[in-house]
Amino acid sequence: MVKLYRYINEKETLSFFIINSTDLVEEMRKIHNTSTTATAALGRLSTMAALMGSEIKNDKEKIILKIKGDGPAGLLISEINKNGDIRSFIQNPHIDIPSVPNKPKLDVGGFVGHNGNLVVIRDFGFGEPYSGHTELVSGEIAEDFAKYFYTSHQLPTVVSLGVLVDVDYSVKSAGGLFIQALPNCSEEDLNKLEESLKEFPPISSLFVDYDNPEKVINKYFSDFKPKLLGIDNRQYKCSCNRDKIEKLIVSLGEKETSEILQEEGQIEIKCSYCNEKYVFSKEEVDNIFDKRN
Repeated sequence: MVKLYRYINEKETLSFFIINSTDLVEEMRKIHNTSTTATAALGRLSTMAALMGSEIKNDKEKIILKIKGDGPAGLLISEINKNGDIRSFIQNPHIDIPSVPNKPKLDVGGFVGHNGNLVVIRDFGFGEPYSGHTELVSGEIAEDFAKYFYTSHQLPTVVSLGVLVDVDYSVKSAGGLFIQALPNCSEEDLNKLEESLKEFPPISSLFVDYDNPEKVINKYFSDFKPKLLGIDNRQYKCSCNRDKIEKLIVSLGEKETSEILQEEGQIEIKCSYCNEKYVFSKEEVDNIFDKRN
């Protein structure tokens, strides 16, 4: 379980969201057995989902983030629900590419691709989901979301996302910072924020030294006299279960399931978000359809 901290400045013109997502991203890495660059890319997207989860208002709502660029990563997805449960998917988790030449930096932009789309879906649990999208700026993910928020909200936004992978391929540190100007934000406030950000280091390196996000806010943004609004829980947790997989089997239809059973002797379905395997014998499949006939 990791903690998201929500702040507002004394003048109530800027909102701050910050998270140390190290444990969350490491759990994601273990589940998907991601390559180094895949860990960084999907970790950034998962951290962004954690930051955006505070926008969720009702129990059935979820926010789904999708990125599809022209790089080898393929499709990346991360979603969060009201409880702060996050689950993520990457199409090509084991592919890796070289780091940025002459820099100790993973090439997330090259891995995701510089051309493509970012999509944000808000599924309210009723009616048609809301969907917004924008073209990728760089594939580095943070810059792409900053553009999305500025385009969709028409308000200046700061997004900082980072994942530092250790020599043993585990996640050494990961985190995210999201700052958004509120409608009453003045030019003076924005200039002051810009000056503060000049001293702000890569957020992944920050959480090597600061385990608590509150210490980061107080060190780099103390001039804004930030007021803590709340702390929210976040964890990597999939929502799949056997009942949902049964419904998926029903959606395949009796003809297709019968063909699979004849060929395989059972039906095995693996969740793309948590890699949990669900195995159904012929008798179990027959009972599923008998209950619905």
